[in-house]
Amino acid sequence: MLRKLFATLGVTGAALLGAVVPASAQPDAAPHCQHGSSYGTIVKTAPVSAISGGARVGTVELCRDSAYNYWGFVIYNDEMTASQYAQVFLQIYRDGSWTSEVTCDSTGGNDHVGPGHTRCWTPKVGGVSGRYTFRAWSDKYSSHTGALLAQGYTVIAR
Repeated sequence: MLRKLFATLGVTGAALLGAVVPASAQPDAAPHCQHGSSYGTIVKTAPVSAISGGARVGTVELCRDSAYNYWGFVIYNDEMTASQYAQVFLQIYRDGSWTSEVTCDSTGGNDHVGPGHTRCWTPKVGGVSGRYTFRAWSDKYSSHTGALLAQGYTVIAR
């Protein structure tokens, strides 16, 4: 909220002074398919919806880079509260059968979505071989009760 206010004040102040604010100084929209400081291509996307009422609370994405490494990514609309956390699972299929999965907590991921945060990503998994397919899945939980609060998953895709 404060960041948005300062950004608005900065743009307004610059306009009042007759200065031109470069586009790079404008606040950016939340990026998708993030992995560290880089970004990939969205392969598939799906809404993450509340279990109660079905409202959309975020987006889960199956992503890949130019070397055909795949990962799961999620971005929630609002930061997790002190009593919430979320996880992304990258499910890996080989020749049509489930073989394994990695999460944001796996080595190479950036940790689950905890209080005050909105996103996480799994480690990258090589998928050059046409024998592999993937699905990204996200669950949001109550850290006090363990109750599932929201869920979403992409279709299985290459």
